[in-house]
Amino acid sequence: MRISRNYGQIIEKSFYEPRPDIVAKKILGKILLRIEGDILMGGMITEVEAYFGPEDPASRASKKGWIGEAMKRDPGYTLVYMVHGYWLLNIVTTLGGAGAVLIRGIEPLIGIEHMRRYRGVFKKNILTSGPGRLTRALNITKELDNIPVYNVESCIQILDYLDIDEYDIERSHRIGVSKDLHEPYRFYIKSFIDKGLTIDKGLRH
Repeated sequence: MRISRNYGQIIEKSFYEPRPDIVAKKILGKILLRIEGDILMGGMITEVEAYFGPEDPASRASKKGWIGEAMKRDPGYTLVYMVHGYWLLNIVTTLGGAGAVLIRGIEPLIGIEHMRRYRGVFKKNILTSGPGRLTRALNITKELDNIPVYNVESCIQILDYLDIDEYDIERSHRIGVSKDLHEPYRFYIKSFIDKGLTIDKGLRH
């Protein structure tokens, strides 16, 4: 199965072993790939949030339930759960601890027409901008929970693509949380989120 453009190789498991804030910044610019039979969909990761262990009041790891336990999985596995009727895609991080990175947005690059059909919208700038829009566009549901994204046989993979310079990464407090840590742990590529640019308009890296 051939993927258009010169995307890199699948990212190895060790990439996901550090703390979630470290992984969150490094995963920006990488490709989120969804494989559904012969259909390929996905794009460049542009917005994420980092969630820590029980010490993080906004993290599911600080609460009882299966999600908190799932955040202790081996790094590099998906964590998919529903909030307010929307599926959210997280990647588990932190070897020997609990943590996850929530994928909040991608720049659509692969299989855009398929994503448009799943979402029922045409405009590219709102196709995958937001965690609920993203999962609907890529047809990600509970069935795709607990999948290793570093495995070439997986239906969700993270591929190497761009290394985003620190200058191009903006950060803010996480969205929609009632209690947050002092430090801001939402990370996004400044030119995409602030100015609405697409990859075809250029990105310094």
